[in-house]
Amino acid sequence: MQKRAVLDLNDSEAVAAMRERLNGVVGGDEELLLCAAADIADGDRFGERWLVLTPERILVAEQRNGSMEPIVQLPLSQVKSAKAETLVGAGILEVTLDDGRRIELLRYTSTLNQEFAWAARSIDEFLRERKKPTPLVSEDEGKKLICPNCKGIIPPWLEGVCPRCIKKSKTLRRIMSYATPYKGLCALAVAITLVQLGVDLIPPYFNKILLDGVFNFNNPMTMPERGRLLLLIVLAMAGLRLLGTGLASARGFITAWLGAKVTYDVRAQLYQYLQRLSLRFYDKKQTGNLISRMSNDTNNLHWLVVDMIPDLVVNSLQLVGITAVLLWMNWKLTIFVLLPAPVVAVFSVAFMRRLHRVYGKQWHLWARMHEVINNVLSGIKIVKAFAQEEQEVKRFSRRNTDLFSAQVRAERTWAAMWPPMAFLSGLGGLLVWLFGGHQVLDGSITIGVLMAFIGYLGMFYGPIQFLPRLNDWISRSLTAAERIFEVLDSEPEAYEDPNAVSIPRIEGRVEFRNVTFGYDKYKPVLHNVSFTVEPGKMLGLVGHSGAGKTTVINLLCRFYDVDEGQILIDGVDIRKLKLEDLRRQIGIVPQDPFLFSGTVAENISYGKPHATRDEIIRAAIAANAHDFIMQMPDGYDSQVGDRGGRLSGGEKQMIAIARAILHNPRILILDEATSSMDSETEKRIQEALARLVESRTTFAIAHRLSTLKSADHLLVLDHGRVVEYGTHEELMEKQGTYYRLVQIQSELSRSIAVGG
Repeated sequence: MQKRAVLDLNDSEAVAAMRERLNGVVGGDEELLLCAAADIADGDRFGERWLVLTPERILVAEQRNGSMEPIVQLPLSQVKSAKAETLVGAGILEVTLDDGRRIELLRYTSTLNQEFAWAARSIDEFLRERKKPTPLVSEDEGKKLICPNCKGIIPPWLEGVCPRCIKKSKTLRRIMSYATPYKGLCALAVAITLVQLGVDLIPPYFNKILLDGVFNFNNPMTMPERGRLLLLIVLAMAGLRLLGTGLASARGFITAWLGAKVTYDVRAQLYQYLQRLSLRFYDKKQTGNLISRMSNDTNNLHWLVVDMIPDLVVNSLQLVGITAVLLWMNWKLTIFVLLPAPVVAVFSVAFMRRLHRVYGKQWHLWARMHEVINNVLSGIKIVKAFAQEEQEVKRFSRRNTDLFSAQVRAERTWAAMWPPMAFLSGLGGLLVWLFGGHQVLDGSITIGVLMAFIGYLGMFYGPIQFLPRLNDWISRSLTAAERIFEVLDSEPEAYEDPNAVSIPRIEGRVEFRNVTFGYDKYKPVLHNVSFTVEPGKMLGLVGHSGAGKTTVINLLCRFYDVDEGQILIDGVDIRKLKLEDLRRQIGIVPQDPFLFSGTVAENISYGKPHATRDEIIRAAIAANAHDFIMQMPDGYDSQVGDRGGRLSGGEKQMIAIARAILHNPRILILDEATSSMDSETEKRIQEALARLVESRTTFAIAHRLSTLKSADHLLVLDHGRVVEYGTHEELMEKQGTYYRLVQIQSELSRSIAVGG
């Protein structure tokens, strides 16, 4: 929410400051219900104007001559409604008075469209119900770039998930909960890891025995004894190496299966959940974003379980084990081993943070380049139709150049920072040689102890360098997991509502009762819409683009729930019906039919997967599709191509009609089902539709109003309001909105005919 635009009335300090500014304009005993600042003043110049709502009036005030002065003041008793109108680059807030006059209160730039749509809705609600405005909650996805918790900037490639605020332990526990069904295997993997760690710690100590025993000629051992001991130690080391290899392989096999299984379970749950989410969720998400969560993020989860968590455990235990062994062997020399460790650790953390920022930008540029490639290849026909190949090559070249620069910067960062870290790690070895060598010379320790220390040293500094890098990788994987859980925590559609009413067969009576709805809840698309359709009747929806026709259909299918009012089917509110029962009895023939990649038969039977071939053929015959299907190379087994790309528009439409016929719905929706068709194809489709609508409640949206003459009633919408309702003849006699639309289309048709 933009604090400069809408005053938070729960902030006592901000309210006190606003009252001080409005001193003389608003009385001290007047309650402030709403305060919102516009950014356009007189003459369309930039400036601040405040809209203020109190229980008795609406006023607009502006700073003039050092104090706030009222520009507009209206008693609420004279105000009928408020409306926010979007213009090009700006918007206006206006009110309608009881006498029908409209008064413009103020103007604002388009950046404040949502704030003033909310203000208009709040004023309307207060006028009708004396309901105080609810706080403005922004639905702008772009504002997710600022974390609401820590107020830090969220990198765009993380898509709204703040890496600083992730509760890593909570997220990790949630991931590991998916492994709970396989806790036996997990316990076995942990046991193997502990044994493997013990096995790995033994060989350097054998070096001490070799040097101080076998190769120490001051030791009173015979040559045969030295030979036998050498053989035993070498065999033991070979056995340990063989055992370690076997344990590593066994652990790898187990963790690989566990990781793949956990990822499989998460991916399956995520995909199942995506099917259950509402269209309101999809309105806010890009398809590529969700595909990325299904693929990249689940892959990151796989690496986390298979590689990162086991490596974190092994390296942490290895550090503890080696430190314990070194302290046991010689605590003084161990201090010199540990001296560079804090510096190496701090440098590693700083190095990885720097590298993460650089690589993060590189990943973001990769995504932007893929976006260009995806867009161009998807729309290659348009590119060629407008001869924009060179322009697209230049656009790709710019993105490719940016990526090249980021890659060079990332590799140079690595090249500049890795050698100093390697030097610091090697410094521990130099200190051990220096001080350990002195201890060997003065007889404090043996050469074997020194060489064992050197052996353990390499095993010690590897994890110190690796753990900060591993921590960074785990953080990225946990961020990916959090993006998955963000989807899983979204509110699904009410498929599993235990209180929902089952309705195996819908009769088809549909009633909209005072329905108000907006895709943005503060900006209604439909206003107080009411009508009734009796079973088996056809209702034609008429109106200009954006009038709300498709919104009526979306609400009937319960793709969205109404904000106010009710939609009833057979007298029952659709919010109380089982969602699956409702949608199984609604069929849609859309303007642009979507066909899935597969055969003709699979597409026709999509709504009834177990339909027999005879049922599919009968549906195709009824849809006038059988003849052209039989002319295809493989008939009903012919592939339709991606999105039906191998078929013409008319052929796709007839298959969509056949799909609806086979589905056998009680309520049928025809959304511009014959638009952009040639006359012969339209005639065949109209014949098929005539068979389809029999005995079904039908809602029809048509591009050509002449096709709605057979509708039992027509509903005319204008800016989301019902302006006319009746039969074709009744509305033509009335000579209102519908009459004017018919006249305009008739004149346009005559002009096209003459010009043709």
